[in-house]
Amino acid sequence: MSELSPDDPNIDAVVQAVSSLWERQDSDVPDWAAQELTFGQMRLLFLLSKHGPSPMSHIAEWLGVGLPTASGTVERVERHGLVERRHRVDDRRVVECQLTVAGRELLEEIAGMQRDVLRRTLGVLTGDELRELARLISIVVERSR
Repeated sequence: MSELSPDDPNIDAVVQAVSSLWERQDSDVPDWAAQELTFGQMRLLFLLSKHGPSPMSHIAEWLGVGLPTASGTVERVERHGLVERRHRVDDRRVVECQLTVAGRELLEEIAGMQRDVLRRTLGVLTGDELRELARLISIVVERSR
């Protein structure tokens, strides 16, 4: 069995079909969107969620920016109460940034909304169709490793 090229029209058809599912969802603006966070600021939240408390040098590296820009990004998200900066206990010269409870709750709300949308979307399938979809997704996950 040969794999398709990434430009295969069948792949484009699947991508278009899945995209149209997302477009049909309710267009209400969720509460977390009212935070008016930029993509870079949201990315910071997701990275801190993944890596935990991190020094500013790591944040700058992740975002591909210099320390002053990273510090400005953290400051703007800090004003929303979603992250906080602290000096490390073992080395007071190092400032680490971490998610606050509000930051973790925001990310959980986003993840919860994604799961809810996915559940509603997949709810139109039968049990057999869901099992087949799960089988196909498992193949994608395995081959993507």
